[in-house]
Amino acid sequence: MLLGDQMGILDKILGGKSEQPEAANIGDMLEMEGDVVNPPADFYVKRVDLRNDGDADLVVKELAERNIIILNVLPLAKQPNRLKALIGKLKSYTGKVNGDIALLNPETILLTPGKVKIVKSKPKIKP
Repeated sequence: MLLGDQMGILDKILGGKSEQPEAANIGDMLEMEGDVVNPPADFYVKRVDLRNDGDADLVVKELAERNIIILNVLPLAKQPNRLKALIGKLKSYTGKVNGDIALLNPETILLTPGKVKIVKSKPKIKP
């Protein structure tokens, strides 16, 4: 071990191999590149968990900012009346702003801002 340390000192004195900086953390590099390389977007796709009225208001706010929302309704699955009321509120808002709403699966709803429509197709019935 001492020999390795001595070799490192000799390399420094004699101009041997130069010290290399430590490798950067990949997460740091990705964050840095995201900020430097990609300018801020005009609109975003955001995921929101629907738990209460405040979350529904957040969805309305995000839609007003022209963001697309992927809404997780699973937290309110055991409160169907409350869930139905909040979904009704969101459906009404999307209709007023010429947005759209669609059920992706039993736990997820897609909401879009004004002038963004979701192509909905019904499954074809086999004869």
